[in-house]
Amino acid sequence: MAEDLADDGTAAGAPDDAAPAPLPEHAWTEDPDYVRVYDVENAGGWDHDFYAELIGELVGVSVDGGAWSGGPAETVAAGAPHVADIGCGTGVLGLRLAAAGIRVTGVDPSRAMIDAAEARTAGSGLDEQVTWHHGFADRLPTASADVVLMEGHVAQYFLERSAWDEVLAHAHRALVPGGALTFESRNPDGLELDVWDEEHTRETQEHPDGGTFDSWIELVRVVGEQDVAGEQAECADDDGPLVTHRGHMVLPDGRHVTTEETLRFRPLEVLRDSLEQAGFVIEQLWGDWDREELDTDSPEIIVLARKP
Repeated sequence: MAEDLADDGTAAGAPDDAAPAPLPEHAWTEDPDYVRVYDVENAGGWDHDFYAELIGELVGVSVDGGAWSGGPAETVAAGAPHVADIGCGTGVLGLRLAAAGIRVTGVDPSRAMIDAAEARTAGSGLDEQVTWHHGFADRLPTASADVVLMEGHVAQYFLERSAWDEVLAHAHRALVPGGALTFESRNPDGLELDVWDEEHTRETQEHPDGGTFDSWIELVRVVGEQDVAGEQAECADDDGPLVTHRGHMVLPDGRHVTTEETLRFRPLEVLRDSLEQAGFVIEQLWGDWDREELDTDSPEIIVLARKP
């Protein structure tokens, strides 16, 4: 069952006739063309395997079937572990967990993403085990979750410190005592922004509706840290750099669409401080999806924290 969040009524600006018209910031999550290929580009990778294994360990359930194959699971038992997924996207990981007998509640501010999750759930035999909410983390029930998850670099979408502190407060509220929060954020010290261009990132992949599509990214600007030329960029605050990139996609019908996206790259000390302020105790840190120990130049900061 999905629940609606009222539209804000914001209108997109007029397109630029001289170039492919970019979508408004972060609006790719509401654009059918981008949502249609989201799972092709993002789902079922190392991050899903990592979290499926970790969550299985945390709640004592074997999640070892690989990517969910579409088959039904046994009806969820009373008292089954409960995972809350903040920024659940199209529901791929949530349904994988549900197929192992875990109850899942997912929230996402994108109506299009929730629609995709609902469509994936329909006829799966898992609809009694998953609940999708169109909205934000404040929709999560209090003291109900054994694990709160943020994957797909969801943590980096909270650009302002106040917004990040708020989502951590809701995660803490949603957890039972002793419950775990896990998420990842790209390590700003491990960034290689000089390869954020078409030459290094262009890929050709199969489109779900037939044919192929090309996609790539390009760096637009960096605020708060060294830019790619080694010069100091404008410094906005001490919360870590803001990196804006432009995504390009050429669809099978020849249309070239673009969107810009800004993400926050918080350093470890900022993440540690914000978690402690929210009442969490950090239990484990990793630097990559193979559970490699976190190092200065690790590509990821993967966090496991507890609510005492």
